[in-house]
Amino acid sequence: MDALLCLRIFTYMILRSGKYKGMDLDEVQQYDSQYIRWIKENRPEMLKVNKPKKVEMTDEEIDQSTSYKNLPKLSWAEAFF
Repeated sequence: MDALLCLRIFTYMILRSGKYKGMDLDEVQQYDSQYIRWIKENRPEMLKVNKPKKVEMTDEEIDQSTSYKNLPKLSWAEAFF
C-alpha cells in the first residue's frame, strides 16, 4: 500500500488502548511521532481496523423498524398544523 494513502487512512483512526487512548493518530503524530513507530514495530494489531459485526434481526424487530411505512399519508397542512 502506498505510504501516503496508508497514513491518510490511519489519521482518522482512534486509538482504543495505550497511553494515547481516545486520540486519533493525527494528534498522536503531532505530539509523539515515535509512538506511532513503536506501535508499528511492537503492536501492529493496534492499527488494524475492526469490521462491525453483522447483527441478525428477528421478524418482530424488522416489523418495528419498518412500522413507519404503515402511517397514514397526510397533507402538508395536516402534518404541520
